[in-house]
Amino acid sequence: MASIDGLAAPSSTEVRILTAPAIPQDYRISIALPRSYASQPERSYPTIYVTDAIVLFGMITDITRLMNLCGQFPETIIVGIGYPVNDPLDEALTQWDNLRARDLTPIADLSHGPQTGGAPAFLSFIKTDLIPMIEREYRADPTSRVLAGFSYGGLFVLHALFHQPDLFKSYIAGSPPLTFGNRVTFTYEAEYAAAHTDLAVNLYFGVGGEEEEVEWPMVSEYYKFAARLQSRKYEGFSLTTHVFENCTHCAAPAPFFQAGLQAVLSERQQ
Repeated sequence: MASIDGLAAPSSTEVRILTAPAIPQDYRISIALPRSYASQPERSYPTIYVTDAIVLFGMITDITRLMNLCGQFPETIIVGIGYPVNDPLDEALTQWDNLRARDLTPIADLSHGPQTGGAPAFLSFIKTDLIPMIEREYRADPTSRVLAGFSYGGLFVLHALFHQPDLFKSYIAGSPPLTFGNRVTFTYEAEYAAAHTDLAVNLYFGVGGEEEEVEWPMVSEYYKFAARLQSRKYEGFSLTTHVFENCTHCAAPAPFFQAGLQAVLSERQQ
C-alpha cells in the first residue's frame, strides 16, 4: 500500500522518516522549501512546524507561498509532522485520528479515548530530535521558529507554550478543546503565572464562531482563556485573538491559519 501524508502534496517537498524511540513511533516529516532556497545559499528562513500534517501541511504550504507571491509573507520553510499511515484514505484518517489523540493531548483522559496524554513525550521528540535535525540539515533560522496547530493540535501548542516557552518565537493555537482533562490547560497557565512575570513570545489564538457545543464549549472557553491571558500582562507577551464568525470547527482552519501566519510572519517581510 502506498504511504500518504497529505491530501495534496505541495511541490518542492522532501520527506524524512524520523523515529522517536521513547514513544515509540516513526514520524513522517514533510519539509516544504521556499522558492529561493537553491538560489540563495547563504540565506536562512523562518520555519513553521505544524501538527496534523495529513490535513494541514498542504494547506499551510499553499497559504504561505501564495501570500509570499503577493508580498505579504516572507519565504518560509514548512515542517509537517505526520505519520507513515497507508492507503486507503479512510483507513489512513482513522490511524491518524488515533495517533494524534495520543500525541497532542496533555494528560490521560479516558473519556476521550484509551490512548491520550502523550504531549510531554511528543514535545520532547520535537525539541531533542526534530528541531536539531531540521536546523542541522536545512537553513532554518533558530531565532524564528513557529509552532502551529488546530483542535487537539491547538491544545498541544498551548501545552508547549507553558512548558517550553523558549522553544519557539511564535505560537499559533486554533480551536483548542480547553475542557480536556478537567481544564488542565488553565492549570498549566496558572502554574506558569505563579512562577513568571514574563512570556516573551507571540501567540495567535482563535476559534470558529460556530464551535460552541455541549460537549465542547469551545467559544465560551476561548473567551475565558483569552481574558485570563490578557489580565496577566506578561512582560514581552504579544497576544492576538480572533473569533471567525460563521465558521464551524471544520471550516475554521483555512481562515485561521491565513490570519495567524500573517500576524506572526508579516513583521519579518522585507
